Amino acid sequence: MGQGMHFRIDESFKKYMVIFWANLSRLNNLLIIVNITMFFLSGLVAQGYYYTFYSISCFVFVAILIILPAPFIGHLWFYLFNLLIEFIGIYFLIASIIYWVRVGGQVST
Repeated sequence: MGQGMHFRIDESFKKYMVIFWANLSRLNNLLIIVNITMFFLSGLVAQGYYYTFYSISCFVFVAILIILPAPFIGHLWFYLFNLLIEFIGIYFLIASIIYWVRVGGQVST
């Protein structure tokens, strides 16, 4: 039962893999722009807050893995690995937003 379900999931991924990778790439680009706009241009990074660096590092890592033509780009585990790294980056981005709201979104000079 488990083997048949794994086969169906893998076949479904291979059928729609172009859509999945394109959507992950678009989401990744959007999150990089949001991260830079909210934190680097506002000056919060200059105050010594490093979660934004962790977040953008995760997003850049995923972008590099998407761009490089890897022989395992058609495998579900590789896509899920990229998705996991993307979610870790989203976690750091949300933590940065919560911190930014708590300090009032102000930049001290």
